[in-house]
Amino acid sequence: MKMKPLVLVMIFVLMAIGCATLTPLEEAQQLLGSEDYDSALKILTEMLKADSESVTVLRQLGIVYYKKKNYDQAINYFNQVLNRKPDDGGTILYLGLVYELQENEDQAIQAYQRYTEVAPLSPTKKKIEIRLKALVAKRMTRLAKQALVAEAAGDYPQTEPNTVAVMYFDNSSSNPELEPLRKGLTDLLISDLSQVKSLKVVERTRMHKLLQEMELAEQSIIDVETAPRTGRLLGAAQVVKGNFTSLSESGLLLNATCSQIETSQIDQTEPLQGPQVELFEMEKALVFSILDTMKISITPEEEAAIQKRPTENFMAFMAYCRGIDLVDRGDYAAAGQAFSQAVELDPGFSQAEETLSDVEEINMAPAVISAAPEAAVEQVEAVVASETPATAAPTTGIAAAPNALAEVDAIVSKDFIPQPAATGAAPIQNQGQTRGGGSDQQSPAATATASRKISIDIRWGQ
Repeated sequence: MKMKPLVLVMIFVLMAIGCATLTPLEEAQQLLGSEDYDSALKILTEMLKADSESVTVLRQLGIVYYKKKNYDQAINYFNQVLNRKPDDGGTILYLGLVYELQENEDQAIQAYQRYTEVAPLSPTKKKIEIRLKALVAKRMTRLAKQALVAEAAGDYPQTEPNTVAVMYFDNSSSNPELEPLRKGLTDLLISDLSQVKSLKVVERTRMHKLLQEMELAEQSIIDVETAPRTGRLLGAAQVVKGNFTSLSESGLLLNATCSQIETSQIDQTEPLQGPQVELFEMEKALVFSILDTMKISITPEEEAAIQKRPTENFMAFMAYCRGIDLVDRGDYAAAGQAFSQAVELDPGFSQAEETLSDVEEINMAPAVISAAPEAAVEQVEAVVASETPATAAPTTGIAAAPNALAEVDAIVSKDFIPQPAATGAAPIQNQGQTRGGGSDQQSPAATATASRKISIDIRWGQ
């Protein structure tokens, strides 16, 4: 059946009316989507004149300038949004991305950490946490290089009292299968010593990055001169250096020394020996022996925290140790298998389960840990796009984050740097993280909020 001309005219009129009803914001968003940034900018600028307090318009202006690679202007508008709406997660993420593209790692770290605080239950938070870890590692590598350059000029960072660096254990045995214990035992000691509030413990990632730059990270034995030198470069007042030896097919002997950087005094702890299955008892005894050697008093609460164990299963712990080493080597596929094995051997090993989750995310989206910010753009923008608008507003194409949820205990993955959530946050400070033991079966919520307490200082002589 043929349509009458009048009907066709009415259809075209209605279509024209429909097109004409686009709001200026919707038109600007369409232009942004079609990459006509200058036209979108013109419309948004006029809208801002009419309403200078519009968070939506300010955010869109920031996005336009971000797309135009005018990063200073983008930062200006994103900060204006956050001055009016501090919990706008989408804007915080864009701000972090812009700082990354400007190679301003400190500000990017603060922005991404702030996002994890305003959106603690976001289903996409994991990806940002992993990006955050990658940025921290990148910064630590840069600072390690700077420290070695400064050392060549005879310049060392100031030693900080009660700062402790725990070196990798030496494998003095002839059993290569025990090699993963070098990093695993160090990880345990760092975790336990970090429960003591009067101590500031250098995190393993920072120490590892320095050893990498010194080309010593993969050596089975670190000589007696390297440990004090490393401690001095890390600004540590004391260095703990341990070793283990296999006594028999299933026996271990643990030793450790505590070195004072300023006085060069070296104190030996009491040797500990026992079967492999009693490794955790020996490690706890070693921690308390180290504290006694350092003449550090602890509270009953700190002692109870130290006594917690991540697992009771020695083989599960060995699988976890292998995973740590494989992550350090960048082999995330094999690391995922190792952490998966650890969880299979002990389903209550929450630390292994959490790390497995991180590795699986990395294996699905390797770009999220890329050192090049350009490679991570797509991943971060995907998180922004998944955010729910905070307020009722016309569809924007790139939505903002939800309002801040009720505060939950700090949910921060290991090796992160907690930062203030307020605009104009203070420079990165040394703050702690908490990690509970895995063998004390906890609820999922408790497990999520009980991560490591590790003091972080990545200013490194600056």
